Amino acid sequence: MSPELPAFLASWIWDPTVLGGLALSAALYGVGWRRLAQRSSGRRVLPAWRAWCFGAALVSVWIALLSPIAVYSELFFFMHMAQHLLLTVVVAPLMWLGAPLIPVLWALPRGLRVPIGSLFVPGNPLGRLFGFLTSSLVAMTIFIVAVGVWHVPPLYDAAQGRTLIHNTEHLFFLGAALLFWWPVIHPSGGKRRLSYGAAILYFFPPMLEGNLIGALLTFADRPLYATYLKASRVWGISVLQDQQLAGLLMWVPGGLVYAIPVFILMVLMFRQEQRSQDARLRYNGAGAARPEKGSDVAAREVTHHG
Repeated sequence: MSPELPAFLASWIWDPTVLGGLALSAALYGVGWRRLAQRSSGRRVLPAWRAWCFGAALVSVWIALLSPIAVYSELFFFMHMAQHLLLTVVVAPLMWLGAPLIPVLWALPRGLRVPIGSLFVPGNPLGRLFGFLTSSLVAMTIFIVAVGVWHVPPLYDAAQGRTLIHNTEHLFFLGAALLFWWPVIHPSGGKRRLSYGAAILYFFPPMLEGNLIGALLTFADRPLYATYLKASRVWGISVLQDQQLAGLLMWVPGGLVYAIPVFILMVLMFRQEQRSQDARLRYNGAGAARPEKGSDVAAREVTHHG
């Protein structure tokens, strides 16, 4: 076995801030889940698969920010790209699929639940702001701008290393992704903000942006980022090959990830259309039966009077 593989597998970051945040999130979700179950006499308020989704989101954050991927992202562009994809197209949707709002709110002391929950009521200023930021056009624009701006070479190079700018970059990516996925998953419940058809179209602009950036990185004939020109080269991967791998990662797997919700939305849209069609057929069948009965009565009346 090459000595480079054990060195890679043993490279973990033990950041107390990230670990503390993950532990606190898991604790709040677990306590809230238990309180909801107790209040409902043991019946599940939320299905178990949502808890699995939330847990998978926390594990994905752990992998993105603390695993060898995070350590080697300072040497390899494609590792840093993997971090970004994990945060934007894995962590964010899994987080909302976990429906964390209700469990986390119920984990708070009783005296804080109503005041904090009321802050996000649509009529309040914070609720109106959140509603604006999570509207489909605004959320999509923020996400597209965040992805595009942080790939501009001067900003990208400034965000490398374990610095405040680097942490800010990750917060921007995750925050923009959470806003982006909200109109599609809508974890607070209630009426859907986007129809299935509109939600399918909603994914095409960021998918197109990812394809364009991925193609640019893949087919560029020179390295675009100074960071990796200065980094030590290991594994026999050149700077240009590293950049091409990053481009392919954003282009192919990154694009395929968007195809998954598009496929699910298409299935749901066809099911909804089938149910509507069945309902129309039942209604038309019932409507057709009534005139036929009426015509028979009319015929009998004519025969009787005749």
